[in-house]
Amino acid sequence: MSMEFSEFRRLLGAEPRSRDPSFLRARDSSPEFRAAAAEADSFEDKLERALALQAPADLPDLLRAIPGSAPSVVQHRRGLRFAMAAALLIAVGAASLTWRMNSGWDSVQDYVADHFRHDGPAMLALATREPAAVDVGAVLAEFGMTASPALAGIVSVIKTCPTPDGKGVHMVLDTERGLVTVIYMPGTAVPDGEHIRFDDRDAVLVALRSGSAVIVGSESQQVAGLHELIQASLVPGGGST
Repeated sequence: MSMEFSEFRRLLGAEPRSRDPSFLRARDSSPEFRAAAAEADSFEDKLERALALQAPADLPDLLRAIPGSAPSVVQHRRGLRFAMAAALLIAVGAASLTWRMNSGWDSVQDYVADHFRHDGPAMLALATREPAAVDVGAVLAEFGMTASPALAGIVSVIKTCPTPDGKGVHMVLDTERGLVTVIYMPGTAVPDGEHIRFDDRDAVLVALRSGSAVIVGSESQQVAGLHELIQASLVPGGGST
């Protein structure tokens, strides 16, 4: 029995380099499956290159010395992997080293399309299948940010994620327009209100008082209408990096 494409995308997001025989058969079953697998491979390669840096020799001591260095990752199928990477980034920062992921993406527009193709559908599916209360404040506090009740109250799932200039936050909002993706990019400057269009998606960039965000939805959802909410609701406060 052949694997449905939606199930393949879910497995691809959870374990893109799985050696399971049924998964491998599905990868080569059609051009659509091969294209999705190629996109995931490209994203994984960029992530691995970005994390391929020399860790300090005293990394264990640095980790123990940083209060709250274990990052908060909520409802993420690959939480352990990103938690380990995030802990490494905190330690590297404490050692006054610079970490940037811009070697993997040529522009913010490139990043948004690549990130959503890799992770967006799986996060939307997770929000559809497993709606649950999430601790939005705890995740955002790690970045010295807070969300207004109007925003926090519609977050269905949230996790940390890579961004062009460091670690950020990927969340799915349950809005009157349907499920919408928002990615917070703490260290990235963007032209406020600029649109990005890729595949069947429409995205709008949001300049914030600290960092920036991008709202991604279908073309029919008119996500630019959420610009004011995100800009007013995602603000500094509630912790520190």
